[in-house]
Amino acid sequence: MACNENVVKNIANEVARECQSQNVAVDPDFVIYLIDLLLLNPKYGKLFTKTINRNNLQFFVGDCVDLLIRDSTSIKTLKMQFTIQTNYDKLQNLIDKHLDSIDNCLRPLVNEILDEEPNPDDEAQTKKLFRKISIFIILASGLGNPGVIITLKEGMAALESVFSWNDLKMFIALPRNEKLTQLNELMEIVSGVRIFNRDCKKGGEGIPDLPFDLVDAGKACLTALSNSLITVMQRVNTLTTAIEDTVVIQDETGNVLIDVRRNSGLTNDDYNEIFQLLAFNRQYEVFTRKLLCDVETMLQRGAHYVDRVKKVLEELHDTVKYKTAVPTVTVYPLFAKLWQTWRAMQNTMYLVSTANRLMSVLTSIQEQTKIPYNVLDIMLSGKEILSDQERMCGRISMEDRLSLGALKNYVAYDSFSTPNDRYVQFLGFCAVCLGVGALIPSNMKIGLIKCQGRRYGFCSVKMAAKFSKDPQRYVNEVLEYARNNPHVINLLNIVEDAFSVKDIDNLITKHEPKTKVSDKDIQTETHPIEEHIERNYSWDLWEWKRRACKWATIVNSRTHSTQTDYSHLRSEIHCQTFENRDKSLQTMKSAGINTIPNKVFVWGLRGRIGDGQHAMNLGVEHNVEKKKEQTVSVCTWPCAGYNRDESTSTGSLSDEYVQFYKPDLVE
Repeated sequence: MACNENVVKNIANEVARECQSQNVAVDPDFVIYLIDLLLLNPKYGKLFTKTINRNNLQFFVGDCVDLLIRDSTSIKTLKMQFTIQTNYDKLQNLIDKHLDSIDNCLRPLVNEILDEEPNPDDEAQTKKLFRKISIFIILASGLGNPGVIITLKEGMAALESVFSWNDLKMFIALPRNEKLTQLNELMEIVSGVRIFNRDCKKGGEGIPDLPFDLVDAGKACLTALSNSLITVMQRVNTLTTAIEDTVVIQDETGNVLIDVRRNSGLTNDDYNEIFQLLAFNRQYEVFTRKLLCDVETMLQRGAHYVDRVKKVLEELHDTVKYKTAVPTVTVYPLFAKLWQTWRAMQNTMYLVSTANRLMSVLTSIQEQTKIPYNVLDIMLSGKEILSDQERMCGRISMEDRLSLGALKNYVAYDSFSTPNDRYVQFLGFCAVCLGVGALIPSNMKIGLIKCQGRRYGFCSVKMAAKFSKDPQRYVNEVLEYARNNPHVINLLNIVEDAFSVKDIDNLITKHEPKTKVSDKDIQTETHPIEEHIERNYSWDLWEWKRRACKWATIVNSRTHSTQTDYSHLRSEIHCQTFENRDKSLQTMKSAGINTIPNKVFVWGLRGRIGDGQHAMNLGVEHNVEKKKEQTVSVCTWPCAGYNRDESTSTGSLSDEYVQFYKPDLVE
């Protein structure tokens, strides 16, 4: 692989520089931790399999910078994991590292003591070496500060009581290895003497009351962790209740989906945000429980060491009581034993302080997370918040028990005798729901499904039935989600599993539901809409215009027309008609439609001089009954040149015809 450790460090430095340019400070070591997890995804891992391309490198660095700048809940989860991974380990490993760090700090001083060979007759050089040995013993034992004169004098007096000038001259002549051995023995004996003097109220300047401090600090740390665990479990129970019924599995395809409620205003992004927030609090819970368990162990050890110190001190008091001189063979082992017990208390105190410091760091990270209460309230509407214990011990009906017994590789949870057999993969979360990132606890009464030597739990009988049919498919879905969301890799303890599939592009195959096709005759409804006849309906546009004019009272206004020179150029108006159809329509009545043309004749336009021209409407109005033929007896238009008086003088008009006045033509 081209992306080795040095390349990862260079990429991390470049990512840190890019973040710093955008005013975001990141720890390069944390960036390395993030890069190692991202490279488990083939999307990024295959960019550096052979050679390192600059374009691929810029693409990868850009994605890392985007993740760090957004500082989402998943990044906070990774920061919490990184903090614990780099600052916490098994208790004995922490003690060994602490002692090694003390030795590394004191190594220059030890080398000076071992390499210095003053002349035994030179009193100044000998006192200087004696002073260095005293300083080393005070620093190595942690019993005060040698910079304080009283503490230094007390340390030198204790050393002089067990290490005379003749012994110092013999020490100078010893080989280097024997010098180092004797130096460590002196440190144990002198430290025991100082602790004994403190108990006798004859010294002990700078030595803390470690037995009292250890018990007090342990109880305070235990109380703080317990309160923190109660708080985080309240958040966990609330978030789990909000999403426990949002994960569904399709009956046909077996796909695991997020069931977004309709008309709730929520989206898949809202659910994914809650999933990440739940993962953060679950990780916080895991670390808090781990620290709480270790602090309880520390308190037990501390109480045991306090009792041992009391017993050793009592034994020392009984040995030296009422005696002016005590053999060194008898008392030196007791001083060394006292110091070793005191050192164990110091180590336990260091563990308690480490746990307390880490708890403060985790609390500061937790306070930076924001809970979307508006989304959470919608998800929790109508639900009762349940604890993990209540959820994991739900009742199973007899019908479900019988169906579970028929599943392949099914194992009842109560059938395991040892705790190791009861270990469930993915921290006991439902193996099917994890495919979409939902951390829902398994119901232990349902039982487990065994696959390739591992046991998986489920939150419902339906999930267990689907998993038993194709276990590897759902395990691959969890791995696919984990490598796309690296914050759950260490949470679920699947680093090795994710590493084993880092070269596989597609772990899962998306199952699509089958399209059902069938040939059927379908009779449509004759009248899907209830019939309605509009009595005032008209298809004629001009009729609507006529009505509009009537409604606007324009018909009562005076109008006039104007004759132009181009009036004789008028042409006939053509109307678009709708011919009768041969095909029948599904309507109330089958009939053809013809429009009525609008015919207008201007009477007296040609060859007529005078003001008798007028327009005659030759069309027939629709929706009007046709009138019968009538004989006109009276002229309805004032004829030009007609004299009513003359007509009456010569004679009356006949009832059968109308007489018109015909004026002579003007030459």
